[in-house]
Amino acid sequence: MAGGKNASIIAPPLELDRSHPATHGRFHSSPPLEPSSAPHQADPRLRALRPRPARPPPLPPLPPSTSTSSDTTTTTLTAPKPQQQPAPARKRTPPPPRCDYSDGEWVRSEAATPLYNGTSCGRTIKAGQNCEAHGRPDTGYLRWRWRPRAAGCAVPPFDPAEFLRLVRGRHVAFVGDSLARNQCESLVCLLTSAFPSQLVRGAGGGDGDGDGDELRKFRRWAFPSHGATVSVFWSPFLVNGTEKAKGGGTGLNHNRLFLDQPDERWAAEVPGIDVVVLSAGHWFLHPAVYYDRGAVVGCHQCPDPDHDNRTETGFFGVFRLAVRNALREIVLRAARTEPSNRRPKLAVVTTFSPAHFEGDWDSPRACARTEPYAPGEREPEYMDREMSGAEAEEVAAVRADASARGAGVEVEALEVTRLSGLRADGHPGPYMHPFPFADGERDRVPNDCVHWCLPGPVDTWNEILLQVVKRWAAGVDDDASSPP
Repeated sequence: MAGGKNASIIAPPLELDRSHPATHGRFHSSPPLEPSSAPHQADPRLRALRPRPARPPPLPPLPPSTSTSSDTTTTTLTAPKPQQQPAPARKRTPPPPRCDYSDGEWVRSEAATPLYNGTSCGRTIKAGQNCEAHGRPDTGYLRWRWRPRAAGCAVPPFDPAEFLRLVRGRHVAFVGDSLARNQCESLVCLLTSAFPSQLVRGAGGGDGDGDGDELRKFRRWAFPSHGATVSVFWSPFLVNGTEKAKGGGTGLNHNRLFLDQPDERWAAEVPGIDVVVLSAGHWFLHPAVYYDRGAVVGCHQCPDPDHDNRTETGFFGVFRLAVRNALREIVLRAARTEPSNRRPKLAVVTTFSPAHFEGDWDSPRACARTEPYAPGEREPEYMDREMSGAEAEEVAAVRADASARGAGVEVEALEVTRLSGLRADGHPGPYMHPFPFADGERDRVPNDCVHWCLPGPVDTWNEILLQVVKRWAAGVDDDASSPP
């Protein structure tokens, strides 16, 4: 790769927009003030809140045609050489228009029966999200369906046979943090409700902490009936990074992100992936130092700021840059593939998934709702809007770039932020641990108000993903079957 192995991912200089201050707390409905003084200005390479769109390089000209026509003869006359006729245009059925699934309401439906449960898919589900097995007593959170307001954009119940038909012989990969794993495990459970699977990489079983178990961070399932594969890749920053010590242990007390370097743990496998789903966000809230081309360019909740003389830059711009560079890496690696070996790809960004802590994180009522919020009862918070808005904008920009490059990559946003923001009832809460109230009520209990029960609202993400894949596959398969 010209200019070093990481040159392809470096973004152009970016402009800082002071109208979007960094969020320093974990969850805020409105932005806090920035520090009143700073010893140094943030590096210009992190001025990424409202980036200038990059102009894609010009495409090379088409080579001239070398085909010739042969003479046509009869028994008595030789006809003049006819003028070359253009080849008939390839007939392509345009895919259906994109649907807006983000705006709608949750509608109660007693017919909404999950395709799996905590027992039938217990070896796939992370234990902390297996709410049924951990004794959650209510089941009403499973009886809701998402109804988009846009006409013609219904979300049917998930059809395992249809999804596997669409990805027959293809590889579907989820890349990101524990929410990416949450969505991947939902998909695997939905599919295995009708078709057998084989775990061909990683560890089985729902026990273990998941994030700390390397064998659960990189798992792969094969579906022999359709020659399809589903994988998950742990990559909480989407780009290369070093994680802080877990649980306050000795070692690094902050994350380190190398913004100009791809995370090769997943990027190296892009040529063999057909559908890649990116999902990240919550790890960007932790203390971190940011690097570009080997130099420190900023930090969030900067460690030892007085000693190191670093300036708080926040994480919004860094998150945007990481999403952009991950998408660009997919596009560029696809574009560099020889045309004869190039496989059409679909890159999907699952937008930011809101958390729902109310009061103290260890209160028994931290996320104790049993029904979704009603329409208008809860609006997206400031951070949720900023994170999902950045993702949608980067998807649109990289989609245009991929089209201009002819990379064969479709780029889509799976906008789940608003619909998930209404589902405070769908988290494990205290049932992240088995039977937390077996000995009676407790004043304090750990809660998980970030991840989602399986089965639960995250299954709706995959119902929408099915519709996105269906739209993409219609165009790809139509092209493949059209005459040249």
